[in-house]
Amino acid sequence: MEERKQQIKAGIAKRIQFFYLFFTVAAIIFFVVMCGIHFSPSVKRGFKEVRDLSIIDTVVVRASRGTIYSRDKQPLATSITRKSIHIDFGSERFDDYDRYCKDADTLSRRLASLFGDRTAREYYAELIKWRKVAESRHKRTTKTIVKRAKWYEFGKEDKVEKKTVIERRAHPTRQIFRAVDIAELNKLRRYPLLRNNYGVTYSTKDHDYRVYPQGDLALRTIGRNDKERNLQYGIEYALRDTLASTPGRQIMQTIAPGYKTRTRNKANIEAQCGYDVVTALDVDVQDIADNALRTQLLNENAVWGTVLVMECATGDILAMANLKRNGSTCIEEQNYAIGVPINPGSTFKLVSALALLEEGKPTSLTYDSESGRRVLVGGRRGATVQDSHRILKDGSPKLDMRTAFAESANVYFTKAVYDAFEANPVKFSDYCRKLHLHETIGLEYLGARRGVVPHLDKRHHSRYNALVNMAYGYNLDITPMHTLTMYNAVANGGRMVAPRLVLRTERDGKVVNEAPVRVIEERICSQRTLDTLRSFMEAVSSHGTAATYFGEKHCSFRSGSKTGTAQVNTTINGVKYNKDDRYYLGSMVTYLPADKPRYTILTAIFTKRQTGKAYYGATLVGPVQKTVATFLHNRDKEYAEEVAEGDFHASQIKGGNIAKIRKVGGEYAKDISTESRHGWGTTATSDEGEVRTSNVDVEAGCVPNVKGMGLNDALYLLEYCGLKVDIVGHGKVVKQSISAGTAVANTEKRITITLK
Repeated sequence: MEERKQQIKAGIAKRIQFFYLFFTVAAIIFFVVMCGIHFSPSVKRGFKEVRDLSIIDTVVVRASRGTIYSRDKQPLATSITRKSIHIDFGSERFDDYDRYCKDADTLSRRLASLFGDRTAREYYAELIKWRKVAESRHKRTTKTIVKRAKWYEFGKEDKVEKKTVIERRAHPTRQIFRAVDIAELNKLRRYPLLRNNYGVTYSTKDHDYRVYPQGDLALRTIGRNDKERNLQYGIEYALRDTLASTPGRQIMQTIAPGYKTRTRNKANIEAQCGYDVVTALDVDVQDIADNALRTQLLNENAVWGTVLVMECATGDILAMANLKRNGSTCIEEQNYAIGVPINPGSTFKLVSALALLEEGKPTSLTYDSESGRRVLVGGRRGATVQDSHRILKDGSPKLDMRTAFAESANVYFTKAVYDAFEANPVKFSDYCRKLHLHETIGLEYLGARRGVVPHLDKRHHSRYNALVNMAYGYNLDITPMHTLTMYNAVANGGRMVAPRLVLRTERDGKVVNEAPVRVIEERICSQRTLDTLRSFMEAVSSHGTAATYFGEKHCSFRSGSKTGTAQVNTTINGVKYNKDDRYYLGSMVTYLPADKPRYTILTAIFTKRQTGKAYYGATLVGPVQKTVATFLHNRDKEYAEEVAEGDFHASQIKGGNIAKIRKVGGEYAKDISTESRHGWGTTATSDEGEVRTSNVDVEAGCVPNVKGMGLNDALYLLEYCGLKVDIVGHGKVVKQSISAGTAVANTEKRITITLK
């Protein structure tokens, strides 16, 4: 018996030893594994990757497209950030359908009031439709749930409940109204369905929206780059790669539903904004040219027109207006200045006069103008020519070259050119080619077209007929820009420069690339010929076909001009025009002032001959030409006043976002000190170039102090406070119509800021 007990005890002891050993070994193994997990980089990396899949996200950081500026840095095209709101109609917050319908009704009314683009009924229908679409994608099942009584609940029966379970399937969010600015977003956040639901029922996305502060001014020149709407033209499209931004990459960590914060990571890539483009356009000159052309097109019931203003020495295009009449309004449909080669008419007589003078023909050379009769020039192989009015000098039809140019005599120049070049017509076409009328002369990136000028060699089957017609601007097609550049060369001392529209590209105010003045031809003719041509043009202004607008009795300054009228006989945009169609191109070129020319102006208007409406060059385009020329003269007169040389002042750095101030100041300031590294502030720059910043308090519901800030920062702060902003001028803010610290609720919600 005792032996049996001893055996049992021994067995129990062995089992205890076994289990003790087993758990000891297991504990050691567990400890080793835990240490491995804790100290092993590869294992830690694996757990981190699993964690990051749920809370770490990579987002694309958008950057702004470059801005297009005028020559004085007024924005012509710029980008602003707008936020689109995407609603998740399948959110669990919308499961109560009756409550959803009630809130949707309220929201639709407020959206209609805020945007005004649709009625409340239309918004409500949209909200209900997408809720039903989201609901149709969900799978609803009924589950029976048994809640058993607890062990201590004696006599209590088990509860049986039936519960509807919704299996939510992925579906896209919907944007049902346009993108909004900061002020509008703040309002929307207080509306039903969106209130306190960011990240649950809706999310936002930033978009780069292109805005044009000057409206449709210079529309065809500035252009658009909208592939979806098939609007791709102008500087916006031609320089799209230069203006384009480079998006960055940012690693974000989720800290709450719908809320993320940035993380420091080597994988982060900083976004790069596009280059800014500074053009030669002068907003004031462009505005004057546009309005004058618009008025004349409507008054004369014309088809289309263009106005060009070029700076003589540089070729800078200060204005390029292109308008087409559309009923009682005008639109910018095509760039006629560089894209429509057309018969120039009598403005081409400058080439004829240049060729005759270079061939040694005297200005006293006389021909009979035939007193307005039709005459066959060049015999059977020539062409029939007629002057539109009777031209006499001292009662005689015998004209010299100066009078013929001033009165735009067709018969004179056709006879003179035919006699001078009959033996060698190709020599006349060589003079045309020396002026580069047969090729593009610049602005090719905007779609500039080459001229069509016949080469009058022996292979040309009707070269004598072409020679006669070319002498007064027919049988060839050139763009208005060709004509302007040719006349500008005369005004510029014989030096032909290419038209220049883009001056430079910049980034953060620093010049990256500058476009030089491009000389096409150093001298287009001899100095003697040049002086004679300028005296011819001044005769046109003083007592010739342009005297009604630029003669001494009608104008306070001296200028040189040439008028032209062409009965169009060519193809434009695929449409063939014959002389029988009675379409005319009236044009005028003017340089001013006469002694030291600074500007060359061209106006051309295409119209159909109508009773009571002008179609001759001088009367058709003269009012436009006079308006633009007078504005330029008066403005230069104001600028010509002596300005005393003052003390040197260091460049001022605008206030705004302190982080940006520090960045810019580090590049351009001698020294910079700030009270803090973040937030908003104003700046003060000493004469030595030292910059000091002072913090600006931004309180919710109060108008901030934006004086001294740049436009972007001031606009952001004011819109964030719920204010609509009117902008006057350019530069930095020097005045705000509502004092800083004023409660926004007590204002009219509209503020005017003046920049200088």
